[in-house]
Amino acid sequence: MLKRTSSWGLSLGVSSTLLMTTVIASVGAESLAPVVYAAEKTLSEKEAVALAQKQLTILGEYKLESAEFVDGIEMLWGKSIWYTSWNKENGGSLGVQQDATSGKIWKYEYIGEEQDLDANQKKLTEDQAFQVATQFLKQVATEEERSRLSKPNEYPDSEIFYVRDKQGVDINFTRIENGIPFLENGFRLIVGNDGEVIYFERRWSEGKLPDASKVIEIAEAEKKWDEGAFPSFFYKDMSSRVQKEPESYQLVYEFQRIDPQVVDAITGKMLDSYGQVAKERKIEPLGKTIPPATTERKLITKDEAQKIAEQHIKKLPGIYNLNGKINESGSESDKKSWLFEYVLQTGDGKKSDTVHIIIDDSGCFVYFGLNAKIRFKEASKKIEKGITWSEAQESARKFVQTFYPDQVGKIYAVDYVPREKRIKEIWENDEPYEIEFGYLINGIPVDDTIFQVDVDAESGEVVDLYNYEYNDVPWGDSSLPPKNEEVIDLNTAKKVVKDNKKLMLTYFQPKVDGNYGIEKMLEQPLLVYRYIGEKGLVTADGKWHSFTKERKQ
Repeated sequence: MLKRTSSWGLSLGVSSTLLMTTVIASVGAESLAPVVYAAEKTLSEKEAVALAQKQLTILGEYKLESAEFVDGIEMLWGKSIWYTSWNKENGGSLGVQQDATSGKIWKYEYIGEEQDLDANQKKLTEDQAFQVATQFLKQVATEEERSRLSKPNEYPDSEIFYVRDKQGVDINFTRIENGIPFLENGFRLIVGNDGEVIYFERRWSEGKLPDASKVIEIAEAEKKWDEGAFPSFFYKDMSSRVQKEPESYQLVYEFQRIDPQVVDAITGKMLDSYGQVAKERKIEPLGKTIPPATTERKLITKDEAQKIAEQHIKKLPGIYNLNGKINESGSESDKKSWLFEYVLQTGDGKKSDTVHIIIDDSGCFVYFGLNAKIRFKEASKKIEKGITWSEAQESARKFVQTFYPDQVGKIYAVDYVPREKRIKEIWENDEPYEIEFGYLINGIPVDDTIFQVDVDAESGEVVDLYNYEYNDVPWGDSSLPPKNEEVIDLNTAKKVVKDNKKLMLTYFQPKVDGNYGIEKMLEQPLLVYRYIGEKGLVTADGKWHSFTKERKQ
């Protein structure tokens, strides 16, 4: 559950940029010898650069521009890295990410405009791209690692479709252990149309694998899935996956991250995409009040926004005065919003609470912040006695009901509880509980309308609210399917999934929520039965919509 940001907020991010290599020519088939250091040994900048140049011969044509050490807490795999950027005169830029102890290349990317093909050049075939990628792996992967890989694109890689908007051939080498594919592990590459590797990513878990001799039979797993899998049913903007003009929202069945969707191959329990035991989610509005539908977007002035902010600040206990700070964001051609700062009047000279409220030019209350602080930049203090997740949910629910009283009939609380380890991390790092809510139309959830309420895990106070999605919801939009549209039922939708995918035993390494909203890979891989194949969903009329085929068009 990543925290959303606005033009007022700060975002935490680490550049993921990387490298390219010219490859139709020979790339040097010498195997990469593993570099082994003691656990506490971190490569110096000089050592990291030297190892990068040894593995990636094309770096000889580039000049090192910068090097940065990035702590593992900021990285998906939890490993500290060296990030280096390289420039070429009259050429593009490269970026490289390396393991800070072994020097292995984790990621690279060519940054810049891709070269167009000359009139006499032919576009690379898929087989040629496979050869390029296979040769390239000899630079960045050991012989032992390469011996445990599938054929190129033998198994689907659902995430490659959203990595980069780059032209070329997507190639995925899947890690195979004990004859079982490990779909989240292996190597991902994109070979450009001109025969150059423009993107590379290593995904390789060092965690202990579960015992494959203790799995349930596939027939039992299929029965468990038939009984316990529950894809979400919601309105989805079908243009959101590709670069097109906005299209109509459609009613679809699709597995969301917290839906029961895979079968634990050892226990037979249904898991969500976080690897947690899951059950069918409840979708219930917070109340009954629903504002009248309208397609008109009436814009307001700063003075009108201030009046709305003053109405909201009165809902808090105590007396707050405007602190004289009103900041405007946006322009005539963009959505405007205004930030108002209020200070609680204590009368005793003690430190007072400061509240920020943002109202956008549609009159929507889109942000609330109490005593704003950048938590991950501060020295964390461990919470010794805090509130439970359910208590935080209740605090957030009451806050939303108070500040959106006219909308409670179309707002629902996301039915989710994080794993115990995550709760422990929140207490240890003095992080807030991040409670999510979404919007409903005709009682059905709408895609991409999730907003977040942060609750202090110690005091139970709401400290932040981020709700910038409201104006993107098609309220009253005629493009929405009518209420009485013929829709297939859940079991029919699941049958469509089964008809278009294959149930297989695989290793599974979910992404989970980490410190300060940064995603991490689950430390210990799981063994699951899941339906694999094309990335896609089921439309309300019972048809399979393939994102895999859509991307290749």
